[in-house]
Amino acid sequence: MAKLVSDQDVLKDRVERWAAKLKIKPGRVRVQRMTRKWGSCSTAGTITLATDLSNEPDDFQDFVVAHELLHLRVPNHGRLFKALMTAHVPGWRLLDVSRKNRRSL
Repeated sequence: MAKLVSDQDVLKDRVERWAAKLKIKPGRVRVQRMTRKWGSCSTAGTITLATDLSNEPDDFQDFVVAHELLHLRVPNHGRLFKALMTAHVPGWRLLDVSRKNRRSL
């Protein structure tokens, strides 16, 4: 019998993989309904992702997860943040443009 995997589990697994790759440890990972954003990062280290992010293509999910995790290291969208995004998610700028047609980060 096949094990059912929830959208929440899929997203949390993606966060774990990216956190290991980026050597970043989020304090907590939440998946909840969000209508205006795909994700957020709190100053307390909580990463929150939209439940329906799991319905988006893998490269877009990676973009959102990496974006939020990198905010644990750099809390703004300045030059360092953009350089880290480029280093870890090549082509992120195209995904950022497509995000604006979907919703915000």
